[in-house]
Amino acid sequence: MGQTYTQSECDALLAADLDRFERGIGEQINVPLTQEQFDALVSWAFNCGLGATGDSTLRRRVNAGEDVNTVIVEELPRWTSGGMPGLVRRRNAEVKLATTGQFP
Repeated sequence: MGQTYTQSECDALLAADLDRFERGIGEQINVPLTQEQFDALVSWAFNCGLGATGDSTLRRRVNAGEDVNTVIVEELPRWTSGGMPGLVRRRNAEVKLATTGQFP
């Protein structure tokens, strides 16, 4: 509380966070991903945490060789904390990005 940051400091903090989550997904997922699938999973991990993603059914299914888009369509919507509207929108956007390459 009471701390202030410059825009460049905020940009550097965000870049460091993104790097951590990109590396985490890269380490947790052992199959090839499209850039869009990777980006969607990084967004999900950024929101839910690498511990949760590492323990997830989504990760296990993808690494077992199931179709990545099918798993994303079936599993990401489960991560909405009981249907919280903001998380529903976020998961829908991540699914759309992964499966169509489009981001709202």
